[in-house]
Amino acid sequence: GIDADPHALEIAQTRLADFGDRVKLVRGRYERVAEIVESVFFDNVAALLIDTDVSMDQLLGPVGRGRGFTHSRDEPLLMTLDPDQETTAASLLRDLSEGELLEVFGQVLRGGEAPKVVRAIVRERAEEPIERTGQFTRLLARALGRSGPALKKRISAAYLAMRLATNRDLTALRSGIEGAVEVLRPGGVLAVLTYQGLTHRVARRTLRELEGGSAGPARLIGAPQREARIEVLTRRPVRPSSAETERNAAARSAALFAARKL
Repeated sequence: GIDADPHALEIAQTRLADFGDRVKLVRGRYERVAEIVESVFFDNVAALLIDTDVSMDQLLGPVGRGRGFTHSRDEPLLMTLDPDQETTAASLLRDLSEGELLEVFGQVLRGGEAPKVVRAIVRERAEEPIERTGQFTRLLARALGRSGPALKKRISAAYLAMRLATNRDLTALRSGIEGAVEVLRPGGVLAVLTYQGLTHRVARRTLRELEGGSAGPARLIGAPQREARIEVLTRRPVRPSSAETERNAAARSAALFAARKL
């Protein structure tokens, strides 16, 4: 198993202790999966699973406390899975240009929400650094101008945008899928679990390209084709059953993609 978060690895080590030396856990990011598998594990890999999101323990539990993943606590605005990572959410809010911030929030927020949030960030940081979740949450509430459950949902979306940007999750996912295909043996299977729209789209598009689909927008005539390296097994992603979501409400948004290496 590979994870950037040492706390997650500690939990996995405890839960998988009964399997002894059959389990190997490595600290790293899945964008480096090819390098890690080849140097630490073995070749002739039969199957790989990429789980693209953080756990509820990391978001809301004690494992994530003090890292700024949630707007329900006032704590440093870090949002980093790797504690040694220098780039934090606070540093991005300080350093990104207005256009770059608009790109970050425009991927997740609706309509005119992103420009309002970005203008509020630019005004706030001119007065003082945005370094804590409480400060960031109050800024978002003023900018979005909502109340009640609707406001909480939009604030959560803004936090998601910052977490994706801080950890470079979308770029890492694409690199991780390509690296996983590289180390799989012929006939080996790759599964990718995603939990929200942006990662759904990155997974679907990357798998489509690796299957030999257009490397550019499908509507462009003459867009270059890639040599097929996989067969996509899920023309539509597999969704959790109603029974599963009753047991685990957090699984509602999950989508499973799968492919076989040619």
